[in-house]
Amino acid sequence: MVPIDNYRPKIGKNVIETLTLGMYENSFFIYREYVQNAADQIDIAVEENILGNKNDGKIEIVINKENKKISIEDNATGINSKDVLKFLGDVADSQKDRTKRKGFRGIGRLGGLGYCNKLIFETSFKGEDVRNIISLDAKLLRNIIEDKADTSDAATVISIITTLEKEKEDTNAHYFKVTLENVTKEELLEIEEVEKYLSMVAPVPFNKKNFKFSDKIYAYFKEQNFHIDEYDILLSVNNKKLYKAYKNKFFDKSFKEISELIDVDFFKINNDESETIAIGWYGVGDLLNKILHKNNFERGIRLRKENIQIGDENTLNIFFKEDRFNHHFVGEIHVVGDYFIPNARRDYFNDNKTVKQFERNLTIIFNDLYKLAHDTSRLHNRYKEILFYKDLKEKYESKQFRSDNEKKHYEKEFNEVRNKSIKALNILVNVANKTDYNNVLKTLFKKVVDIELLSNLDFEQTKFSKEQIQEPKFSKLNSDQIKVVKEIFEIINNNLKVDDAEKIKQLIIEKYN
Repeated sequence: MVPIDNYRPKIGKNVIETLTLGMYENSFFIYREYVQNAADQIDIAVEENILGNKNDGKIEIVINKENKKISIEDNATGINSKDVLKFLGDVADSQKDRTKRKGFRGIGRLGGLGYCNKLIFETSFKGEDVRNIISLDAKLLRNIIEDKADTSDAATVISIITTLEKEKEDTNAHYFKVTLENVTKEELLEIEEVEKYLSMVAPVPFNKKNFKFSDKIYAYFKEQNFHIDEYDILLSVNNKKLYKAYKNKFFDKSFKEISELIDVDFFKINNDESETIAIGWYGVGDLLNKILHKNNFERGIRLRKENIQIGDENTLNIFFKEDRFNHHFVGEIHVVGDYFIPNARRDYFNDNKTVKQFERNLTIIFNDLYKLAHDTSRLHNRYKEILFYKDLKEKYESKQFRSDNEKKHYEKEFNEVRNKSIKALNILVNVANKTDYNNVLKTLFKKVVDIELLSNLDFEQTKFSKEQIQEPKFSKLNSDQIKVVKEIFEIINNNLKVDDAEKIKQLIIEKYN
């Protein structure tokens, strides 16, 4: 093949629209992109001794709904004056090391263009006495893109909409700030929704107050020599510190508490060379047999790289035997190593050998969780059948029957329930046998089943005594009349359901007794 001399392909202006609006399904991605860029710069600031440690780094998000304005600011490195135009003006030309940094494509910083009228970057570099302000006119950008007669390429359009200003600044200042003015997407201004999104997506810590298994997770990951990247992210109003949304309780569609988290368990995923490529945890709820309602927006085992979520609550559904079973759980999988490269949309990874090995072994682990959910279902349902038998036994042992016919009917019904509960007990015994090698199932078994109750329950076949029958006196009738009434009762018994028969008979008894 012969290279084409002096050929320079033209990248059309519409590519900018693709990079801002067309690439992502969820407009909240802009928060993720700017937060991950800030986190990267905090890492660099620590490496370069601009910050003492990550705890000195801050990412502040201010949302002004009234003025339709959003700002995201960090106190990391900032960008020096000589690089500011290249760093912020060049598109998809990031110089970040993709093996070390959370963001590396150089696309995300333009994301805000699709959701405001003006996108502003302000930055100052430590040691410089200048603040650089780059403004991109997003409204003008939209007009240019919509103008079919304008044939400008993408680079030309970016240069047209971009301006640079410089102002004096303290030489000790170091920061980077993104501002979206006149935000055009209302949902981006809803603080509660932004908090929900970032609490699952951003690299923030667990809330030890609301999530009692935080320390257990931290301890396990430390044992595995895996550090969970975490940053202080503050959200207006009142600089509220953000935490992951995991909690101890779960709620139904009416926000009524229905279950709780009783433990967490862990797993590792290795590649074919027995090297760890992912570490995960999942919550053990006492109702693992139930799908968590969407009000529990943290539901689903989530995928994370550098503690930033990849995809959403549904990303890992396909690795379960049935998709819906991912929503029975909460949890995280943190991938390890350089081979996990997020795709441009950050909803999964670029395909490679390591990713294939990850998927294969993840399917095996999720198959075990699928079985665990089914065993939990057996625990709850079979134990309910036994409790129903226990309550029925207590009820019928003291019950007064209106006739021998009614006694025989309930005697038959009771023994059917008894036989069903015996089968249920055998299933519980089978599940109990699995607890010898499954500590999670053992925890669930102890939570759901009262062993002492089972051991004291009598499953012998029961016949109710004749003393439990309340025979009518028929004091207003003579012996011949009583004989006729009993014959009528027999006809009623043979032609009506027991409850209907007893109601009619009772009316007759009340009239002639």
